[in-house]
Amino acid sequence: MNKIQEKEMNIVQRFSIIISVLTALVVFIAGLTSVLNIRIPSLIFGLLLVPIFITLMACLHYNVKKDIKLFSLLGVIFACMYGVLISFNYYLQLTLMESNPSGLELFDMSNPNSMMFVIEVLGYFFMGLSTLFAAYVFGITLLERIIKSLFILNGVLGIGGLIGYAASLSLNILMIGLMIWNIIMPVSAVLMLFYFKKQVNATNNG
Repeated sequence: MNKIQEKEMNIVQRFSIIISVLTALVVFIAGLTSVLNIRIPSLIFGLLLVPIFITLMACLHYNVKKDIKLFSLLGVIFACMYGVLISFNYYLQLTLMESNPSGLELFDMSNPNSMMFVIEVLGYFFMGLSTLFAAYVFGITLLERIIKSLFILNGVLGIGGLIGYAASLSLNILMIGLMIWNIIMPVSAVLMLFYFKKQVNATNNG
């Protein structure tokens, strides 16, 4: 790696650290406000999470070795699918549903029988697929094994939420899944911070 490439890699890795911090903060607030049913902040931070999470997955893809980039690329693709669904849903809730909610129960995300609740479940299913595939880029160090386990667990939650909703399971069960998500995703983002820091050190020492 020449000096220019090393400098470019160093800039991206430091940017990745910043994105990890933002992801941890935003995902925690989004999850907490959702669990506490604080509607507007939950929607705003959920909307903010979309570009931040996609960027985090893109940063991961940039940092991994070529022979495993397929998995990180699939992580980016599924993150984008999550982003399209969730950003449309949350923006609609913040605009149309806030200004003119009467007669639009079908589009009210707080209604578990609405179309937008289905989109919510589907969106986080794709987030789960994103982390599930991205999990396989991590190696054998303790840090990477923990991140891998948490990413896989998030994938299982996403798939479980999709199946659980289709099977008409109690919303209380889905809420438990949300509370677990609100723990594992901020922790994953914090661990990603240390992962990217390790990458910076490796680049500087290499």
